[in-house]
Amino acid sequence: MTRNVCEEILETLIDAGVTQIFGVTGDALNPLVDAIRRDGRLRWIGVRHEETAAYAATAYSQITGKLGVCAGTVGPGAMHLLNGLYNAHKEGASVLAITGQVPRADAGTGFFQEVNLTQVFSEVCVFQQTITSPEQMPR
Repeated sequence: MTRNVCEEILETLIDAGVTQIFGVTGDALNPLVDAIRRDGRLRWIGVRHEETAAYAATAYSQITGKLGVCAGTVGPGAMHLLNGLYNAHKEGASVLAITGQVPRADAGTGFFQEVNLTQVFSEVCVFQQTITSPEQMPR
C-alpha cells in the first residue's frame, strides 16, 4: 500500500528526529493532523494561535538543539507564523514551518484566503518548497 503525501511528510520528519509538531488544527492541515493521529509516533501539540506554534517550535529548537516544527493553515493561518519565524531566523533556531494552501486549481484566481506564501516567507526561510503533487514525495 502506498503512502499519501501527509504520511510521506511524517516519515521524513520522523527520520529527521522530529517528535512533535506545534500547530492549530483546521482546513488544509486536517489531513496532516489525521495522519499524525493514525500513525501515533508524533505528538501534535495544539495551540490557540499559530504565532504561539512558531514561538514554541523556536523555543524547542533552542532548548533541545533539535528541529522544531510548527504548522499553520491557509492564508491568515500561515501568515500568523511569521513573527515566530522571524524570531527563529534572527536567533538561528532550526525551525520547519508546514503550511496549507488553497486548492491547486484555485491558485492565482483570488480564491478566498489565498496568499503568495513563497513571497511572504522568502525573508525568513533558508529553504522553502511547495508540494503540488504526490510524485514530489518523498524528495
